[in-house]
Amino acid sequence: MVSDLIPISEILVPVDFSECSRRALQYAMRIAAASNAHIHLLNVIDDPTLIHQSTDQKFRDRQAHEIEEQFLNVMSPEDRARFRTTTSIRFGTAYHEIETYAKEHDIELIVMGNSARSSLSSAILGSVSGHTIRHAVCPVMTVTNHCE
Repeated sequence: MVSDLIPISEILVPVDFSECSRRALQYAMRIAAASNAHIHLLNVIDDPTLIHQSTDQKFRDRQAHEIEEQFLNVMSPEDRARFRTTTSIRFGTAYHEIETYAKEHDIELIVMGNSARSSLSSAILGSVSGHTIRHAVCPVMTVTNHCE
């Protein structure tokens, strides 16, 4: 029975500030409102040092500051307080950082946008949402509806 389900208490929303990730956040907030869940917002910055050994801490700090500013625009202060929102920035490969964060914070649901690229593009490049669905330690909900 539905009434026997244990409420979700920790929801992760990876955000890249696209329309898809904003839409995913709206769904996550609806779920969180029904279960009084805590929302975690995570932005992963592709780490150029994985490709080029040229990134310094000053560059990373500047990028992190810009992302922190963007976090302020995705939720109202009232919603951030209501859902006890945590914001985090990681450097690295998106799917790896999403999986690691979910494990570290006992995430029970990941809600993420999916840009619905063509099947050829996804086959060649892969997708963060596809990889996360296959390897996450918890259920993953993807939100599409032609966001891009």
